[in-house]
Amino acid sequence: MPITVIVRSKGMSDARLTFDGLQPVVIGRGPSCDVRLPDASVSHRHASLGGHGADFVLIDEGSTNGTFVGAVRVAPRTSRIVRSGDRVRVGRIWLELRIEAGPVTRDVAAATRDLAMSLVCRAMAAQGKELGARIRVVEGPDQGNSLVLAEENRAYVLGRDAKCDLPLSDENASREHAQILRRAHVVNVRDLGGKNGTWLGETPASATSEVAWRPTQMMRIGRTVLALEEPLGEFLASVEGAPDELLPPGEPQNPPGGDPAAAAVHSVPPAFETLPRRRKRSPFSITDWVVISAAIGVLALSLAALIWLFRS
Repeated sequence: MPITVIVRSKGMSDARLTFDGLQPVVIGRGPSCDVRLPDASVSHRHASLGGHGADFVLIDEGSTNGTFVGAVRVAPRTSRIVRSGDRVRVGRIWLELRIEAGPVTRDVAAATRDLAMSLVCRAMAAQGKELGARIRVVEGPDQGNSLVLAEENRAYVLGRDAKCDLPLSDENASREHAQILRRAHVVNVRDLGGKNGTWLGETPASATSEVAWRPTQMMRIGRTVLALEEPLGEFLASVEGAPDELLPPGEPQNPPGGDPAAAAVHSVPPAFETLPRRRKRSPFSITDWVVISAAIGVLALSLAALIWLFRS
C-alpha cells in the first residue's frame, strides 16, 4: 500500500510525496534523504518509515530533538505503528501521513529537492536575504559585473548590444549572444547563434533547446567567463552542513492550522501500538528451580540438626 508524506508548514502550500511502501522512507536534513527537510532542528537522518506486515512503522533514528506522533515521543531507535491521518513532528516541522491507494511520485529525487528548495526559499525570505540566482563575470573585459535573475520565466539576454540585460564589451561576443532563463530552481541557457558559440564547461550550448546550467560549470562567451551563483543552493548547503540545533524544552511546537490538543488525542493508543518485544528468557528451567528448592530445603534441615546437637 502506498504511503504519502504531507509536509505542513506555515507560509507555504502543503508538499506531498507518495512512496510505494516497498522500500524504507528516510526523513531528515541530509541530501540523501527521501523526505529532505533543511531545518537545523531536524537531524541529518532523523526518522524512517517502513512496512511491517500490513502496517507501517515509524522509527526514530537517534535524532537530537526526537520524533513525535501528536504529543507522544517515539523512544530512540524504537518502532511505533502509525495510522493514516497521524501527524508526526520532526524538529520544528510537522508531517501528516496518509496510507491509501494513489499514484506514486515518479521522480522522488527531483520532488524532494524542490521541497528542500521551497523550505529554504521561505527561510531566506523571512531573513530578508536575496533569493534570485546571480550571474557574475569572473574573467574578461567586464570582470566584476553581475546580473541578478530576479524574475522566473523571463528571458535575460547577454551580448555586446547596450540593450542587453548584461552588456559585454568583449569583441568576440555577438550583439545578442546567449539567453538565460530561470525556471523554478533551475537556470537554463540557450545559444542565440553567437560567433564562437556559448560554452558550459567543455560542452557547447544548443541553439535549438535549453541546457541546464549547474553552479559547478563556468560559461564562456569569447574571452568572457561567467559563474553562476545560487543563493538558494549555497544556503541549503550551509543548513545541511550545520550541526543539529537543540530546541528549548519549553518551546511550543503546535501543528500548523490544527488544534494541538486534538492532535494529542488523535495520537494516543491504539494508534500507538508498540511492536511486540521478545521477553527475556530465564536461564533456569522449571526442573532447575525444583532441584534448587530441594537443595535449599536439605541445607535448612542440616543446619537445624546441627543447632539441636550443639544445644544437647
